[in-house]
Amino acid sequence: MSKFRAFMKGNVKEAENASLKLDRFDDAIILRPLSAGEADAISDRCYKNKAGRKGKQERVFDAVRYNREICVASMVHPDLNDSELQDSYEVRGADNLYSKMFYLGEATQILEKVTEISGIDLSMDEEIEEAKN
Repeated sequence: MSKFRAFMKGNVKEAENASLKLDRFDDAIILRPLSAGEADAISDRCYKNKAGRKGKQERVFDAVRYNREICVASMVHPDLNDSELQDSYEVRGADNLYSKMFYLGEATQILEKVTEISGIDLSMDEEIEEAKN
């Protein structure tokens, strides 16, 4: 028996989608975890070149765009690419729909859920307390 058999694709448990109920909507939204490859591709798209010192170009990471894009990529239901849903909010594109459809607090809840189900712990409280002691 191979030492890495447990890591073979057929033996790996599939990650489950998660639902998140937001007060303003009758149905819960459904989110899926993102793979490292998906997050890397989104990260690459979130860099832009800006003029730096003495006109030299610098790569700058847009964290707001990254957070929005991982939330959009994770959204299973509702389908943000649905043209009828986009028409109802008078926007085009999943990113624009997401920005118009959800309030800031809701977007924060979605981001927290996406990072949680994708295995990212954004909470630094424990580390801060440990460092203090």
